[in-house]
Amino acid sequence: MKFFTCCFISITIIIFPGVAFTQEYIVKDIKSFGAKGDGKTNDHKAFQKAAAYFNDRGGIGKLIISKGIYIIGKQTFTGGKLNKPAYEGEDVLHFANVKNLQITGTAKSILKYKDSLRFGAFFPNTGLPYEHTNNSFLDNSYAAVIGSCIFFDNCSEVSVVNLTIDGNNNSQVIGGFFNSGGRQLPHYGIFIKNSMNVTICNLIVHHMALDGICVSNKINLLKDSVRILNSAFEYNSRQGLSWIGGNDLLVKNCKFNNTGKAAFSSAPGAGVDIEAEVGPIKNGNFSNCAFINNTGLGVVAEAGNSSDCTFTNCTFWGVTTRALWITRPGFTFIGCNIYGGFIHGYNSPDEKNATKFINCIFEDKPYKGKELFGNYLIESINAKRVSFSDCKFIANKKRLFWISLDAKTTAEEKYKFKNCLFQINDASDSNKVLLGFIKGIAFKDCTFAFKNSEAKKKGLNFITYKEGINADLGGNKIASHEK
Repeated sequence: MKFFTCCFISITIIIFPGVAFTQEYIVKDIKSFGAKGDGKTNDHKAFQKAAAYFNDRGGIGKLIISKGIYIIGKQTFTGGKLNKPAYEGEDVLHFANVKNLQITGTAKSILKYKDSLRFGAFFPNTGLPYEHTNNSFLDNSYAAVIGSCIFFDNCSEVSVVNLTIDGNNNSQVIGGFFNSGGRQLPHYGIFIKNSMNVTICNLIVHHMALDGICVSNKINLLKDSVRILNSAFEYNSRQGLSWIGGNDLLVKNCKFNNTGKAAFSSAPGAGVDIEAEVGPIKNGNFSNCAFINNTGLGVVAEAGNSSDCTFTNCTFWGVTTRALWITRPGFTFIGCNIYGGFIHGYNSPDEKNATKFINCIFEDKPYKGKELFGNYLIESINAKRVSFSDCKFIANKKRLFWISLDAKTTAEEKYKFKNCLFQINDASDSNKVLLGFIKGIAFKDCTFAFKNSEAKKKGLNFITYKEGINADLGGNKIASHEK
């Protein structure tokens, strides 16, 4: 990985009536709190001592996690005590109301959860896994919780740099489903709650039983300024990233891959889930990121008051399901590679909030020899004003589109394709070279290229196919790619 330089404020000025002074900026190594980092000793208590120390002073310092393998994870079997989960977990580093705090490791600083932690549903009296067929099981007395590794609650000017967090979900004792769609219980690498000016840089967070990272900010008049840079969130069970509330998230040079590809998977199993739960979501910017081979979607934005996100130079690769699922307003994709299918799009009442793709490539390109999910590069019904400009569509074995719009829609409401290339490389199936179903599309200055003469002959129907409301706006042409 390429490493970034992260700069932070080193002192804090505290002002009381008539008095101003500078509080000392403290640097502490985790080993000064008793941590061993030897890969054998459980250092959980040492990390909790460090968190308590910086919480007591309100932050204002740096916690160094020097080279080593730090075993973490503390979980207590409660034996069915009232208002307690079956197994009660504890966070490793939980910070509340701190400011100006840096957590800094090295390329060989590893926090690894110990083996045999419980996760899921367990009998509260015996502690044994509770296997059941109820997909919405919610009895908290049966819950086995692990907790979060690093938790920021109402903090500001905080950072985590150069660290690996290994959730070790392959070595957990897995219980029955809890909540819906899998095991929905806390085990996060990083949890950011109502915190501002947060930087996450050069992290590897993998094999968590829930999410690699979660951003849960209630929106306010100020921007959150949460930055996730040059980090990898892979092989986590539910999400690489869950963004459930906030304003202003920058994600750059990050990987959100292979979610649900380790011990187990929980829904939605996405690389990134953008779903406003605690408050509205807006102003997300993702650049040079990868969303590859997740059990669920690469990116999904389907629920809640979520809007205004831009993805630039990103790669989406859907293998077991589609690459992209978008139904929220104001999503734009620029210079992206989309392998494995896009579905839906926002049904926009205006141009501003419409789903837009600019200079993107759509292709059914196999992933490590595996064919991709679905039958089409794009599937969308009644999503007005979705547009594609300067895009390339390459159909090797699949069809191009299943797109349908009500015949009563106006010209401005149609799906728009401008200056796009459509390349069809398979003529073996006469149905495929008809390229799918289109109704409600406007083409302008587009090129249709066919691998051989048979495909070209059959594909001529594509441009002239009207079924009610398609529009040839001129400048479209056929170009053969004959053998």
